[in-house]
Amino acid sequence: MNKVLYYFEQLNRIPRGSGNEKAVSDYTVSFAKSLGLEVIQDEKNNVIIKKPASEGYENSAPVIIQGHLDMVCEKNTDVVHDFGKDPIKVIYDGDFIHADGTTLGADDGIAIAMAMAVLSDNSIAHPPVEAVFTTDEETTMSGASHLDISLLKGRRLINIDSEIEGIFTVGCAGGRKPAVHIPTEYIEPPFDSFAKINVTGLTGGHSGLDIHKGRANANKVMSAVLDSIIDENCFLCTVWGGAKENAIPRESEAVVCCKNIDDVAERLSAAVKEIKERYISADPNLEIKIESTEKYERAMSSETAHSFINTVKEIPDGIIAMDTELNMVKTSNNIGVVKTLENDIGIFCAVRSAVTAEKLAVYDEIVSIGNKYKGKTTYRGDYPAWEYKPKSELRDMLVRIYTEMFGKAPVIETVHAGLECGIISQKAPDMDMVSIGPNLYDIHSPMERASISSIERMWDFLVEILRQMK
Repeated sequence: MNKVLYYFEQLNRIPRGSGNEKAVSDYTVSFAKSLGLEVIQDEKNNVIIKKPASEGYENSAPVIIQGHLDMVCEKNTDVVHDFGKDPIKVIYDGDFIHADGTTLGADDGIAIAMAMAVLSDNSIAHPPVEAVFTTDEETTMSGASHLDISLLKGRRLINIDSEIEGIFTVGCAGGRKPAVHIPTEYIEPPFDSFAKINVTGLTGGHSGLDIHKGRANANKVMSAVLDSIIDENCFLCTVWGGAKENAIPRESEAVVCCKNIDDVAERLSAAVKEIKERYISADPNLEIKIESTEKYERAMSSETAHSFINTVKEIPDGIIAMDTELNMVKTSNNIGVVKTLENDIGIFCAVRSAVTAEKLAVYDEIVSIGNKYKGKTTYRGDYPAWEYKPKSELRDMLVRIYTEMFGKAPVIETVHAGLECGIISQKAPDMDMVSIGPNLYDIHSPMERASISSIERMWDFLVEILRQMK
C-alpha cells in the first residue's frame, strides 16, 4: 500500500493532462527498465510492461492490468496552476487525499500506481502480468484505439478505472464528441458601457457518472441569462464556459456592451431568481453576478448572439433516455465547453449512449440544430460501447474472492461512461474483462478526492486476485 501511494505521488509530480503524456509515459518506461522488465512504448505513448510469472505460476495464463496515464485538468478560477508544467499537490486529510484547488488525477493515476506496485514487488504471487498504460482516455481514447492487441498474450483483463468500491463494471456506454461552430459577425460596439457576467458556484462533476444528478450546466445557465438581456440595448462581446467536454461545466463568463448597466442588472435579476429556484436542490451555491469591466474593441451582431443562444438552448443537455429495465441512464449529452474563437463560437459536447443508434441520433440532432443557425458541426473521439457478456469466468472469480474477503457480494453493473474496455473488446472479442476501483469522489472537478482506506482494500483485493490466478 505504501508503494501505491508513493508511485501515485511520483506520477503527480509529472504533468499528464490528455495530449501531454510523453513525460509520464517515459517515466513508466524508465521504471520498467530499472527493474529489468520487458517494456514496449508506441508512437501514441502507450506503454506495455511485462513481468514473468512468480515461482509456481509459470504455467498460468497471463493477466492484463490496465489503466490510463492521462487526467482531466480542472481548477478553481482563483487557483494559480499551470497543468503544463506544475505538479499536482497531494494533500492528506484524514482518510482522504485531494489536491489544492485542482483535480487530483486519482482518475486514473491510482490504477497506474497499483500496477507499478505489483510490478515492483517480488513478494506478490502472480501469473505472468502485462501492465497496459494507455493515453488520451479522457479526450479521444486514441491511445486504446491505437493499441496493438497482438502484443498481448493475456485474455483476462482487469481495468482499474471505476470509482465506487464494491461495484464491478462489466459494460459501458459508447460516445462521440460533437463540436458546433457558430460563425461570428462583429460590429463596432454601439455603447461605451461594458459589463462582465459570471456564473459560479456550481458543483459540476463527471458528465457520465453524475449526469443523472440534475446539476446545473453553467453553459445552459449562461444561455438563459443572455437570452434575458441581449436586445437592441445590449450586445454580446465574448463568452466562455467549462473546460472539458466530459466535465459538467461549473463556471461561465460573458462580456456585454450595453446602453445602461443598471437596466441590464435589473432585467438580469428576474432571470437569476427563476434559474436559482430551478436548481435550489442540486446546486444551492449557484451565483450569477454582473459588474462593470474594461472596454472591448468589438461586439457580436444581434444575429450572431441569438444564433449562439438558441443553439445552446436547443441542444439537449443531461438525460435524454433511460434504460427502464436496468434503471440507469441510457443516453445523454453534456454541453461541456463554450469558447469564443477568432471567427466563431465553439460549442463542444459529449454524447454518450449504450445504444449506437441512439448515439448517432443525438449527434444528427445536434447537426440539425447547428445547421439551423448556420453552424458547422464536426466530431472527434467516437468510441464503441462495451457490451455486457452473460458468461464471464473472470467476473465469477472476482465476485467469489470479493465476497470471501469482505463478507458481501459486489454489485454488477454497466456504467454510463466511456471505458477503454469498449475499444479493447472490439479489437479482442474473446477478452474477458472487469473494471474495478476504489472510492473516488467528484472526479473531473477540483473537489476530486480519494479514500485511502478504500485504496488499501482494493490493493489487498488485487493482490488476492493475482494469488488465486494459479
